[in-house]
Formats: sequence, C-alpha cells, structure tokens
Amino acid sequence: MSKNLFEKLNEYLANQQVMYIKLHNLHWYVKGRSFFTLHAKLEELYDQTAQIMDDVAERLLALGGSPVASLKKALALSSVKELEDVPISSDETIKSLISDVEYWIRDTKEIVKLAEDDDDGATADQFNGYLAEYQKLLWMLKSYIS
Repeated sequence: MSKNLFEKLNEYLANQQVMYIKLHNLHWYVKGRSFFTLHAKLEELYDQTAQIMDDVAERLLALGGSPVASLKKALALSSVKELEDVPISSDETIKSLISDVEYWIRDTKEIVKLAEDDDDGATADQFNGYLAEYQKLLWMLKSYIS
C-alpha cells in the first residue's frame, strides 16, 4: 500500500470517527416538525458509520497499516467539524448532512482513484460501494428539502 493511500485511508477513518459523534449530536439535538423522521434516520446513519469505521480499520490492518484509534489523533486528522451541544432545526440538520455527504463523495472518489493507482481492486471496490450509498443518500436528502 502506498503512503498516500495509507494516509488517505486513515484520514477517512478519522473523519468517520468524528462524524459518528456528530451524527449522535444531531440525533439528540434535532428539533422541529421533522423530528421523528430525522431522529430515526440519524440513528440509521450513525449505525452505518460505525460499520464503515470498523470495515476501514480492518482494511488498513489487512494491508499492513495501523488505523487511527484515538479521539485525539482523529480530531487532528479530521476535516469534519464537531457541533456544539445545542438544539438544531430540522432544516439546518439536513443542510449540515448535505454538506457532509458531498464531502464524503469527494473523499471517497479520491480513495478509489488512489486504490486503483495502487492496483488495489479490493479497496477500490469497498469504497465504490460507499460511494454508491453516499450518492443515494445525497439524492434523498436533497429530495427531502425540495
């Protein structure tokens, strides 16, 4: 595994770790008419994120790498920003998610390219699967606020 792919996978993992907490924040603090719908969807998303974190960490280990496993290091590597512990409207929750999902799509495409450049089809396949899910989620989120 190239150094670039290793670093990008760890950055991706760190972003997922911070996103896991951010999704809990949104789940707990979302307010408004769409509370019930968003509360359930956010739980689904943080459960999905937990699985992605485990899969990415295990992929790093399978490739001989060392996954980031501390919050201190995850926060240092992450581009995802935490939220304050304050109520957030349903509309702002969706806008925040759209921004994050757009970032995930860009980030995931970059990993697919790095994996393909390294002739690592398994990692490219794994992340192409994530990409399809993120693209579907983005469509759904944008449709939700239309």
